[in-house]
Amino acid sequence: MERDESRGVAEVRYFRFGVFIILMILLAVAVFQFYFYAMSAISTLFEYRYRSLVQAGFVACVIVVVVYLLRAVIIRER
Repeated sequence: MERDESRGVAEVRYFRFGVFIILMILLAVAVFQFYFYAMSAISTLFEYRYRSLVQAGFVACVIVVVVYLLRAVIIRER
């Protein structure tokens, strides 16, 4: 009986891990699309001479957010 329960727990764990992987892949695709669409929107909305400045600011914000999230993940693992 215990073996069946542990097998069921393992199956649920694998299922959740599979769902997690699929969601992470979808998230990665969405992030890349957002990044490129944001760059396209910046090119459309701002004059030529300000595009580089705005794009640099946007990329800097993305870097700050990613570093903050990675820091939070690393701290939680410890």
